[in-house]
Amino acid sequence: MTPEDAASFERTLELGKEIAESLSQSDVLGRWMAHHIGDLITQAENATGAEADGVRREATTAILALWNHRMALPSPAPPLGAFEPVFRALERLSEPQDPWSFYRMFPPGHEPSEDDMVGAPLLRLALGLEETVRGVAGEIVALAAQEAADKEAKWLKLSDHLEEDEQRAARDALLRLARTLETYTDGADGGPAVDAGLPKLIAALQHAESQLAEARRALEDRLPAMPSESEPDGVA
Repeated sequence: MTPEDAASFERTLELGKEIAESLSQSDVLGRWMAHHIGDLITQAENATGAEADGVRREATTAILALWNHRMALPSPAPPLGAFEPVFRALERLSEPQDPWSFYRMFPPGHEPSEDDMVGAPLLRLALGLEETVRGVAGEIVALAAQEAADKEAKWLKLSDHLEEDEQRAARDALLRLARTLETYTDGADGGPAVDAGLPKLIAALQHAESQLAEARRALEDRLPAMPSESEPDGVA
């Protein structure tokens, strides 16, 4: 076994130990799987002589099989599972958004035109609010993406010697999608500067407050005039 193979083998065993630990607190099947993988790891660590390669190969194969099917493990929080809902949300939010497409209030092809909004100014207010809410939602979900990356940092580190799979690739996709929402800026080391997220989110919320205040004023202007206290009802 080359030094590189030995290092990869040791890291795979560490990954297996963490998987076993995460399964040991689950149901009967999970505890059995934890016990089984733990036995294989112990045998692999203690194997010597001609049989060592075969024992190590069996342990490595079992660990990688569990890892490749981690979303099906009997665990309430499977490895890298925190990425899934955030990835789906960011994927949609990062798509090009045509006017009225976020809430889909109108059937496709029947959205109000510019001429329609000239004749009905409240429609333009509604469109502005939709775009603002989408921006706020994007900023919040992008911050959730970073929280997911932080939460899964242990698994990402333990598995970074393995070939990339869909879920591990999703982590990089999450950060790329977050950058398209301009929630992150590149730091000195080329990674996302998370501190840029909160000021942008606060600015987006302030813009939303301004939009809501404008909508409220427009609606208040349409309320019927109320008689003043000094003017009795019925006076012409």
